[in-house]
Parts: sequence; C-alpha cells; structure tokens
Amino acid sequence: MPKRKQPRQSLIGRFFGAILSLFDALLKAIGDAFVALMRLLGRLIVLLAKGLFLLIRSLLHLLSLPFVALYRGMTGKYNRASRCLRLTGEEFERYIAEILEDNGFKHVQKTIQSGDQGVDILCERGGHRYAIQCKNYQGAVGNAAVQEAYAGMCYYDCDIAVVLCPGRFTASARELADSTGVLLWGEKRLTHMMQVSGKRPKSGQ
Repeated sequence: MPKRKQPRQSLIGRFFGAILSLFDALLKAIGDAFVALMRLLGRLIVLLAKGLFLLIRSLLHLLSLPFVALYRGMTGKYNRASRCLRLTGEEFERYIAEILEDNGFKHVQKTIQSGDQGVDILCERGGHRYAIQCKNYQGAVGNAAVQEAYAGMCYYDCDIAVVLCPGRFTASARELADSTGVLLWGEKRLTHMMQVSGKRPKSGQ
C-alpha cells in the first residue's frame, strides 16, 4: 500500500514550534546577559562609591590639618613630652627632677650615675616614697625598664616604682607593670607635668 503523506498542517506546526523554542532560548540568553550586566554594574557602582568616600575622607583630613594644628597650639593639647628627646640622658633626669618639684614632690634627689640599681630619681609625695627610672629615647619602652624599676624600689626601700618616658610602652611592659604594681608615666602624664611646671626642656645647659 502506498504511504500516506504527512498532513501539511503538521509540518507547519513543527516549524513554528521550532521557531518558538529558538525564540525562548534567545530570550533566556538575553535575560541572563542582562542580569550579569546588572550585577557587574552594581559592583562597579559599589567600588566607585567606596573610592569616592575614601577620596572625600582624605580631602577632609587634609583640609582639617591646619585647624587641628591651630587648636592644639591654642589649647596645648599635644605631646609636649616629645621636646625632651633633644636632651641627653643626664639633662633629661635633671629636667624631670625640676618638674617633679613643681608638681608637688618633695625631697627630690638624683641617684648616683654608677650603681643606681635601676632608679634615677628618688622623691616623696603624700607620705609615699617614689623610685623613678627615666627613659628618654624614641620607641616603646619594654619589660627590662619595668623589672629594673621594681628592683630599684626594693633596693631603696620605696613604696612606689615608676618608669617615666616621653613616649609609650610595649604591651608586655604594660602587662608586667600591672602584675608588679609599677606605674608607667608616658607622654600624657609627662606632658601634663610639663604644663603644670611651665618649664621648657633646654639642651646644652
């Protein structure tokens, strides 16, 4: 028997079905590309916003520097203690002895340079005897100074040990000082004492 011809309408349906499938695939590809593009644009906008924020913050910081310097100059709220770095070790100890007296300490005396047992200045205030070690150099003061001050306090039979410097202290030095009771007088305390005294450190005296 001769084969029947497929209906022409069925072939047309398949053709249009293929066209629709192709069109759907094209729409999906366009949609995926659009989503990817939006994500990329979103990231770029975030990066630009962060960069703009950092730029504005840097500009504001630069613009504020003259006003900050003026404010500090007028109020004295800056690290006066850094001026002490121009002094020699002996000049620093002599200067500290002077401002201690101006801050209400009594019987202020320097120890002998050789064999000072880790203490540079002895003084009294409020019924307590202080053993003070002076460290005048750039950088953070470490554990050794705390150990020496504590040993010097015991040697001179004092009540309070102090490490005094125009800068700061290491974290380990602060931990050791907390456990031993040694006082750490850094730039803030020294700056305050200098303000109370009103005397400026002078080198070459």
